Amino acid sequence: MTNSKLELWKRFLAYYKEYAEVGLALDLSRIEWPAEFFTKMEAKANAALEAMEKLEHGAIANPDEQRMVGHYWLRAPE
Repeated sequence: MTNSKLELWKRFLAYYKEYAEVGLALDLSRIEWPAEFFTKMEAKANAALEAMEKLEHGAIANPDEQRMVGHYWLRAPE
């Protein structure tokens, strides 16, 4: 990566995210993403978030055993 200091600063501002409520910060500014990466991954990321939400609300994750993800049914077996 041979960007100027200004370009690096702009990338940092674009790709640094803080999640204070959980004490997490991510700096992805030095990863050389292809220009179309986020557009290309948007549908997959949304599908993953939707699947996670379903699991959190009791969706069957182990169809052969007909049960939810272990840590969810252990907390609320009903």
